[in-house]
Amino acid sequence: MLFSGFRSGLVELSHEREKDALRIVADGVIGHVGVGEGRLIPLVILDTSNRPDLEEYIRVHQYVGVGDVKCQWGQLSGHHNTVALILSFIRPAELVVMVEFDLQRHHGVLVEQVLGTKALYIQAGREGDRLKHDLNLPKVILEVPDTGFRRKFWDKIYSRYTTAQMRERGLTRADAKRAAKESIADLRKLGAVRMGGRHDIARAKGENAPRGRA
Repeated sequence: MLFSGFRSGLVELSHEREKDALRIVADGVIGHVGVGEGRLIPLVILDTSNRPDLEEYIRVHQYVGVGDVKCQWGQLSGHHNTVALILSFIRPAELVVMVEFDLQRHHGVLVEQVLGTKALYIQAGREGDRLKHDLNLPKVILEVPDTGFRRKFWDKIYSRYTTAQMRERGLTRADAKRAAKESIADLRKLGAVRMGGRHDIARAKGENAPRGRA
């Protein structure tokens, strides 16, 4: 799969179904004092209608413990206003999953959360699914290490996009740049929040915490 806007390259796929990016149907955050140093870690529910292999991976992961995955940020060729996180799972099964974040659907906040916490929960689902529907459904938490994507690419992408949003609200170019900078700074302050004490939180428009870890 070709990438554009970043270093061009190919991702080695093992099955035809892996070539299509998975759509995010819902998102939320999960915080647990014993996980990720208490950070509020983003969660995405992916439409896995055509990915039974990923559904099985998430199910099995509950019983086999920690697996291995390689992470790469990029942009799929011809896909504008998006960035993709390419997940190459090595064990307990080998598969490739591409999660696409659409800036026009305000997924830039999710990207910021992933980069800030260096982690992401993924959950299998369908259109209309929400975290609050069943807090105990299987989830996989992934470590997303710093690959240099934020410093080399994302900061410019998100600043440009946020500035454009501010311009659409009627701000001058100078005021839009300033407002965008302040907005991103505030978002990153929220990303630094950590859980304290013995309480957990799971939120997708404000729900209670799930019992236990994925």
